Amino acid sequence: MTNWVVTIASNADTALVEHLSLGQQPMLEAMRNPALHGPAYKTSFSQLALGIDVLHQSQAFVPEKGNGYSLPYLKVNTYHALNQRSTVWGEASYMTGKQHNVKWNSTSDYDLLQPYILADTLGGDTRRERYSISGGYAMSINRWLLGAEMLVRAEQEYRGHDPRMRGIVTDLTLRLGVGCDLMRYRLGAAIEGNIYKQTNSVAFYREEGVIPEYQMTGLGTEYSRFSGDKRSLYYDGGGLAVMLHATPINKNGFYADVTLDEHRYHRKLAEYNSMPLTDLYNEHTGATIGWKKEKGNRIALFGHFDYTRRTGNEHIGGTSDARYFPVIACLTMYKSHILETSGGALYGRGNWNINMTAGYREVSEEYVYPHRQMDASHVYCSLQGQCFMRPSDKCLLTLDARASYNANTGDKLQMPFANMNAAFTRLIQHKHQFATASYTDFGAQLRADYALKQSRYGLFAVVGGGMVLCSASEHQTSFHSSIGITF
Repeated sequence: MTNWVVTIASNADTALVEHLSLGQQPMLEAMRNPALHGPAYKTSFSQLALGIDVLHQSQAFVPEKGNGYSLPYLKVNTYHALNQRSTVWGEASYMTGKQHNVKWNSTSDYDLLQPYILADTLGGDTRRERYSISGGYAMSINRWLLGAEMLVRAEQEYRGHDPRMRGIVTDLTLRLGVGCDLMRYRLGAAIEGNIYKQTNSVAFYREEGVIPEYQMTGLGTEYSRFSGDKRSLYYDGGGLAVMLHATPINKNGFYADVTLDEHRYHRKLAEYNSMPLTDLYNEHTGATIGWKKEKGNRIALFGHFDYTRRTGNEHIGGTSDARYFPVIACLTMYKSHILETSGGALYGRGNWNINMTAGYREVSEEYVYPHRQMDASHVYCSLQGQCFMRPSDKCLLTLDARASYNANTGDKLQMPFANMNAAFTRLIQHKHQFATASYTDFGAQLRADYALKQSRYGLFAVVGGGMVLCSASEHQTSFHSSIGITF
């Protein structure tokens, strides 16, 4: 264990400080490789937490995600070194709660599947329930490292009043990794496979009748032929990812991470013999290179590049025959990309760490015909700080604070407003207003850990919150609290 941990923590707290330290941040991407996750920490650590996350926006920044949520949860996670050659880790959690004022979206996992969602103009609060479990194992054989990890998520989102949306999700991810110690470096490669499914439907029980459900296709467009009363869908898909890593064995030196992945999601009409409506292709490239040292003062310098491209195909159905629509053409109509590049530095000394980052982010969306385009770009800077304090031999306090500023540097909006439905026009104007705004974000969190006398168990409590100020004269507040035990 590094000297700075020993100086501020007793043996009972050594694992706690190591697992909570902001100084681990430069190596987090490498831990996606289960072979490298195994030797990432030198000490075992387990935690059981009961908590709640609350968020409220004065006006929804993204209407499809609502203007807030209140989500209680129960979570247990563990990292345990079986011996000098093998390690296991795992996590299980249950979350339930409410998403507030969701509009223009009747589909779960909006960030994953947008813009190809089912939507209506009414919306309302939704209930969410999620079960997730993950586990991994890593072992070393001479200078070789081997690891495997599995992650499973089952989730449902529903509404108890009209329009009664319901989305049921199953999501399975498997990772296999290998590593090799070569000279001063630990080299790693991993492959990740994902399988995704969602059934999605909307029902109406009220006597006044129904409202249209739109098959959205991006930037305020909809597949009008199958909008209206076509309210039963399902999504299937998944993808592959390849990850390469290089880390210094003694945590002093250069490190690098490269990730390449592609995921595809198909939207199909359940009531027309699974007719394919749209295909979404999500391609992502990420790369990080940096240098760090932990002897003496802790220092890290790093640069990061991230590029995501999303393209969407629309299937053209022919003349129906006994509720069957043959696909006669496929057109690429939706295109978007997100480009982000950043650089930063981490410095730590004694019982505190500070992390500074600055970068540029560009988001561009385009619909081919009739042509529509919405672009926004921002420069940003952020500052994170962390401090460990010991008011007594049995108590350890961890204070984390953050502040950031995102400044708009350019935008573009091209829309055929003269030919658009008034509701769609208001949606696009709202989304453009918040996509091109500037944001100031700040927050803090305090964690208190208490070691029980003559026991390997401890108690902890966490409280934190933050605020985001938007140049569109709106704001967001958030609150988080949890209690639990460590062992």
